[in-house]
Amino acid sequence: MKRLLILALLSLILTSCQNKEERVYLTDWQFNYNGQWYKASVPGFIHTDLMANGLIPDPYYGTNEDSVQWVADYPFWTYSTDISSLSLPKGDTLWLVCEGLAGNCRIYLCHGKYSHVENEQNMFVQKIMKLPDSCYRIEIDFFPLDDDSKQKEYVATLPDKRAFTRIAPYQQGWDWGPKLTTCGIWKEVYITNRKPSITSTASITRDSRVELRQEQDSIGQSFTFYRDGKPIFIKGANWIPAHSFPVMTPELAARYRMLLCSAKEANFNMIRVWGGGIYEHDYFYDLCDSLGLMVWHDFNFSTMLYPDDPYMLASIHEEAIQNVARIAKHPCVVLWCGNNEVKNGWEDWGWQGVYNWTPEQRARLEHGMDTIFGYTSETSNTSSTSILAQAVAAYDPLHRPYITTSPLYGWGHPECTTHGDSHYWGVWWGEEPFEMYKEKTGRFMSEYGFQSYPLMSTIRRYCPEAQLSIDSPAMRNHQKHPRGLQIIDKAMRQYYGFDSKNLSLEDYVYVSQLLQAWGTGYGVLCHLTNPRCDGTLYWQLNDCWPVASWSSIDYYGNWKALHYRVQKLFDNNADLAGWEKYYSIYPKDRKYEKAKYKTTHNSNDGHLSVSIKAENDIYDVYIDTYPHIDGHFTSNFVDLKAGESITTTLIPIDKKTDVSKVRVIVKTLNDIYTR
Repeated sequence: MKRLLILALLSLILTSCQNKEERVYLTDWQFNYNGQWYKASVPGFIHTDLMANGLIPDPYYGTNEDSVQWVADYPFWTYSTDISSLSLPKGDTLWLVCEGLAGNCRIYLCHGKYSHVENEQNMFVQKIMKLPDSCYRIEIDFFPLDDDSKQKEYVATLPDKRAFTRIAPYQQGWDWGPKLTTCGIWKEVYITNRKPSITSTASITRDSRVELRQEQDSIGQSFTFYRDGKPIFIKGANWIPAHSFPVMTPELAARYRMLLCSAKEANFNMIRVWGGGIYEHDYFYDLCDSLGLMVWHDFNFSTMLYPDDPYMLASIHEEAIQNVARIAKHPCVVLWCGNNEVKNGWEDWGWQGVYNWTPEQRARLEHGMDTIFGYTSETSNTSSTSILAQAVAAYDPLHRPYITTSPLYGWGHPECTTHGDSHYWGVWWGEEPFEMYKEKTGRFMSEYGFQSYPLMSTIRRYCPEAQLSIDSPAMRNHQKHPRGLQIIDKAMRQYYGFDSKNLSLEDYVYVSQLLQAWGTGYGVLCHLTNPRCDGTLYWQLNDCWPVASWSSIDYYGNWKALHYRVQKLFDNNADLAGWEKYYSIYPKDRKYEKAKYKTTHNSNDGHLSVSIKAENDIYDVYIDTYPHIDGHFTSNFVDLKAGESITTTLIPIDKKTDVSKVRVIVKTLNDIYTR
């Protein structure tokens, strides 16, 4: 009997060993440029490989973005790796798994005299291929996007050619991001002896239950999150990718930690992953889980119509299944959203007049929206039949809610304040005054905001010294909104009384941040104090490169004035009545005296603390270090009455930073008004 038990145990052990998945990661790659082979980093993108080999300049600097546009049009980029000498996993069948291939590519599995060929055009899916016997080399060719030919073949002209290839839309340019159309092996590649399968994670649990309720009421249609049956007010911001080339490196992981910890420090309880970027890396969701940050998750569709040909629909179907199954294991996710502003664009942006669609074409496009997202002009913001809704139903074990689109109504509709979530862009795009935030507060404010420039220390990192003026080529290249400068100037005159032509660049940048904090902060206050509003997510938390934008934290991790403002407003103990009084008088209408204050600082134990005591009323006290240290102070951009004081501590991004020899710099709004 004992012998039989031992034999049975050995059999189980052997079976377990045979079934154990083995992986060999392929990291030794080269890429070919002009007939010469260069070292490639995988995961990576062609732009990062070209930079690493000194073949192109940093596209973030100056106007270098313009000089690298040829990369997207290069005939083809070949990546190659030799696997003949690798110790491959044991098994009768081996599988090549590419976690993410960005761009229009063809994969060659070379063995003997033949090559098995596969194609891929969706960077958001895992590509799995059976490895042929005697395969000795793997090559991947990336070709320029063929969106023009696809557009000609489609039944109707679409508003944006980017819709024809499943790549990250933001990488092809946005009003806060550079046009760096790229390609490459952007996620891991490995060989395994077990074919990966897509399964839901049925064992996932969460400590408390969060649900979205959309209910018809006397106002219209609510949009309220509940935790364990009790309504919660949502406070947070929109998230865009943290880099133009979002490869999961230690540097990107550190950027994630910095940004999400800063969100938590500013009293956020939600992040909205916007639909024009990427499905984020697992580490992003791990951090949100650990920090208690809820995630509203858009599928990766934004501001355009998408073709409904069989190939595209099949690709979207696979994309939805894979990403829901992967992301759904994270309890931080509380909502799936089909897209960003597709319904808004269809109804409000004049596409039908511009493209002169026939009734048949219009019906085809509307059917495509309904097939992918679940949309007709008669339905509410839910679906159970669309591709995305069915993926959520089948692969999210917690059955979290799915909505078809955000917003439900565009900001030109009266329903934007009464029904569902709202993107209010009358302030900024419509150049309306900040006071309109009070009138246009909806049931849930999921997008709104105002631009500012990043810190001068950030500007100096992308702008040559000779171009440090607001309208220089380098500065224009890092202001992607076509009317950005004019809109900021107009509001700066209205609320601060300044003509930008009379300000130095340093003063202009500083006041632009005060203006952003004033305007977007006022919007936050209106949402917090309106009893029919149940959430506020401003646009946007972060940047993908150093730029003038709506972000509250710049690319290098420095908090702008806005982030300090929302930290105070989002505090559960915020004195909202006091803030309403604060907003009752414009900054330009206050009385300013020459600032008088005393400053002391010390750097004991590697920590820099700064104390300021005001001798008269001083406004928007900004503290920095020289040399500048990336990070933020525990308190900054504060107003002090005569006799008041603050002590604030620097929190550097690099904890090993030597703060013992820095100088402390103080700037106040008084300095500009009394100059």
